[in-house]
Parts: sequence; C-alpha cells; structure tokens
Amino acid sequence: MINLFSQTLVYQQNTDAKDLETWMSLGLSRWNVPAPKKGIFKYDSLYLLSHTDSLGATICATPILSLWLGKENGQAELKYQNSRGLLLTGGYRNFSCFAMIVENQAIFPAYQKYFVETHGEYYPVGNAYNQQNAMIPGAGRTKAFKSTGFDYAYSQGGMQWDLFQRISIFGGNCALQFGEGIRSLFWSAHNQVALIGAKIRLGRHFQFVFSKGKLQDLIRKPLYAGVESPYYKKGYSMNALTYTHNKIHVGAIYQTVWEGGDSLKERPFSSWYWAPFPGFDMLAKERASLPQVGLMGRYSPNKIITVYGEGFFRGLSNKTLSYQLGVKFQPVLSQSASASLNISYISVGKTFYGDNYSLSFSSNNLPLGSLMGNGTRELLISGKFAYKRLYMNLLMQYYTTKSGQNILFRESYLPENRVIHGVGEVGVFINYITQTVIFTCLDYRIGTTSFPKTLFVSSGIKTALFQNHYAY
Repeated sequence: MINLFSQTLVYQQNTDAKDLETWMSLGLSRWNVPAPKKGIFKYDSLYLLSHTDSLGATICATPILSLWLGKENGQAELKYQNSRGLLLTGGYRNFSCFAMIVENQAIFPAYQKYFVETHGEYYPVGNAYNQQNAMIPGAGRTKAFKSTGFDYAYSQGGMQWDLFQRISIFGGNCALQFGEGIRSLFWSAHNQVALIGAKIRLGRHFQFVFSKGKLQDLIRKPLYAGVESPYYKKGYSMNALTYTHNKIHVGAIYQTVWEGGDSLKERPFSSWYWAPFPGFDMLAKERASLPQVGLMGRYSPNKIITVYGEGFFRGLSNKTLSYQLGVKFQPVLSQSASASLNISYISVGKTFYGDNYSLSFSSNNLPLGSLMGNGTRELLISGKFAYKRLYMNLLMQYYTTKSGQNILFRESYLPENRVIHGVGEVGVFINYITQTVIFTCLDYRIGTTSFPKTLFVSSGIKTALFQNHYAY
C-alpha cells in the first residue's frame, strides 16, 4: 500500500536541519506528504516504497546510487564510481530510525587516491607494519579493485527516541554532525562510530547531553584468537551543557578518549569511563587522554544571517588552541528559488587531536573533527543556489599547514604546505526526497608537492544524501 497523505520520515545527511539546542544532527526529519503530483514527480516527497499502518507506524524504502564517469588532466585512465544501495527509514510516535547498506567500486582522481591510501590500515609483518588498502571518509575501508581502484561496502544505522518530555536517547553506527560549519573542530560527519547518548532538558533554556562510543583506528594486532585480527580500540566520551534563549545559543563541550589496550592486546576500558559526567578521566591516570574542552555558539540576529564559532583546548597547552569562526547567509528569494552561503575559517592547534596514536582523537585513522588534522589553517566557502529543479553548488577551500603533530600509527599522510581547491557542480533535481540529481562537476585543485595542478571533470546521476568529504 502506498501512503500519500501523511508524514514521511526522511534521511538527508547534507541538510542544515539540526536540534537547535545541541546543534546535533542524525540527518532525520519528518516531511508532510502533499497531494500526489503527476508522473514521476508524485514521489518528490515520498519514497519509492512507503507504508503506514492503522496505528501510525511508518516504514519506507528506496534505492540509493552514485554513478558517474570522469576524466582527469594528464591521466589516460577514466575515473568512475559505481555505488548501489538501499535506504530504510521507520518511525512510530516519538521513535525514528534509519538503516542503509551501500556497495561501491571506484577509481578516484590522483589527489583523492593519495589521501585515502595514506589513511589505510596497518598490518603487522614480522617486527614491522605495512600499510595496505585505503579508508574512504564517510564510508569504509577498502580492498583492491582493478589495480588502481577501490572496492568497499559500508552500512550505517541510527535512531532517536523521545522517551519522556525531557529525556531523549540517540545512537547507532552512523554519521553525527555538530555545529553550523562545513566541518566542526571536535566532531564532523565523516565519522562512522558506534555510539549511544542521551539529551536531558533542564528547565526552559538548558539541556545536558552525553554520549559514549567505541572508536577504532585501523591497526591490526599481531596476536589474536579469531579468524581476523582486531583493530586498535579506544573509548569515546562526550558531555555538553547547552543554553538556548531567543537568538543566542551557547554550548560547553568536554570530550575524552579512553585507552582500550595497546597495539598487541585489548583490555577493558577503565571503570571510570562509564560515568555519565565529565571529570572522571582525571581518576583514570594514564588510561584517558587530556580532555578537549571548549565552547561553541551561534547568534542569529534575523532569519537571514547566522554568526557561529567554536573555541577549544586540549588540556591547557597553547599548542592545542583551536578555533572556528563563520557566518551563514540564507536570503529569502521566492517560492521557486533558494540560496545559501557559508563562510568559515578554521585554525587547528599543533597537537589538538593528540600527539600519539594511542590516545589521539581519531577513528578509522581520521581526525574526529577537521580532516586536515593538526597544525592546519583552513578557509572554507560553500554556496548553493536552486531555481525550481535546477541547482548550482560551489565549494572552495584554501588551507596551509605548519608542523602539526602526526596522529597516525606512523607518519604516512603529509598534507601539502598550501592548497587552493574549488569544486563546482550544476545539475537538475529528479527527486527531492532522495536528492536524486543528474549533474556535471568540475574539480580544480592547485597544490605544492605531489599534485601541483588537478583538473577533473565528471558527470553522472546520484542520490546526494551525503556531504562532500573530498575537501582536502
């Protein structure tokens, strides 16, 4: 049975919809389903399969894909991506959830190939380690495909449940985004981490948030009893107290990483890890990291402009001082047209994400916040314009690096000293709810070392549910 006159639970990770009191987004929202349109456009606000029972419980399913073909300057080999998957959403009253699985084969441009390979997994060989395969931000680890490509599959799932009027829980193995920026200093949407947390409303203006999670860096252990060697495990703990009043939103953040063994053998986290309040890491001695402590806030003087920022330390060292300043414009154009512009500057301290892999703020060999890592300065500009079904997206990046401390098991990834990078995309929407578009993309990048100039053009069709994680 196709349901045409109710609400549909929608998953779109690339939208700006967030909890205003915590700046937190799982990507889930509810859309009202209008009267049906004609032809294929009747599915603009409706997944391909959607069912609502007599009690109001809803389940939806839709295919997701990314099929494109591209050409890079100076390269004879064609680049492409062939991704196919399935997205499920479901909800009942105050409970919402989603799940997806995606299978991929891809051959990427050279600068992307370098980045993902230098964040690949470490395998023990004798008394040393070799780095193999690759790690795709926002997706998963890979295996070889046609000598120069990657074959990888990944799955995600998440849920949020308003248990009571003042208490909600959330969790899953999914991408979680905080803040208004394209990236956040302490947690960005390229992470896939198993976590669970809760939000507790304290009066009209305050809310307490805490979460626990399991991080893993891609370091295989030489000693193991099972079929496959496990990865290096760490615990993650985050606490936040947020204040919301009229146009002002402020949050205090305290997060730590907890040791779960060493490169040879796993062991349980310290019992202090499970405490739901900050500060207990001080009792764990050397089994917990120095905390990342900071503030994030935003001010919206009107519906068009939002000014936002973040400021953090790890411990009290000035080498860890990190901050982000940004402004977002969303002018009101017309019913047929929309536009937005997001400008941010990010400065990451030399040791903000850690100075040793054992307690670094990383998962899957990637920093939890900015993909560029320690010691980077980054200017990001993101613009969007849409008129009816036509759209144009622009992402510009300028970054520099200055002697940041390596957080990987070995120093395999070295960011370039200076990069200017721009990505422009134009296309037409085929379906709004799945963000299905036919597009053409131009990627132009000027570096200083291995990739002095990249020009990459691609065209295809995709369900653009996810953010662009190729800004590096």
